[in-house]
Amino acid sequence: MDNAGKSGLNLKSVDQISYAVKDIDKTIEVWSSMYGMGPWTFRENGGLDVKGRPWKIRMAFTYIGPLQIELVQCVEGRIFQSRFLDTWGEGLHHVGFYVDDVDSIVADKVGKGAKLLIHDPGNFAYLDAGGPGGAIFEFMRKP
Repeated sequence: MDNAGKSGLNLKSVDQISYAVKDIDKTIEVWSSMYGMGPWTFRENGGLDVKGRPWKIRMAFTYIGPLQIELVQCVEGRIFQSRFLDTWGEGLHHVGFYVDDVDSIVADKVGKGAKLLIHDPGNFAYLDAGGPGGAIFEFMRKP
């Protein structure tokens, strides 16, 4: 039986690799000068968490072929990546995949024992990949 038959999901590509960083500008400076990465686009996001505490992030994106490289820096409060940074420091945070139906993937994987970490219905979800790999997978709505 192939992987699609076992999992109900047949991933064809990695679409995003996301890094938790402490300083986006310094990371971009090094990665651009040493490896020629770029151009970079930037986005900020923020709001209140479920306990009413403010948070704000800064993100930077570039592509290597079709693969999106995402850098995430917390600039206020605590975010999903904060605990990762506290525990392991800067580095690879998650691997992302575009899917047709985020919510059906979440229902299927949680039903099979995956741990749901964050879910924005219809848009994206972070799941503990399960097993010995220690990875976080993000399933994202296709752009």
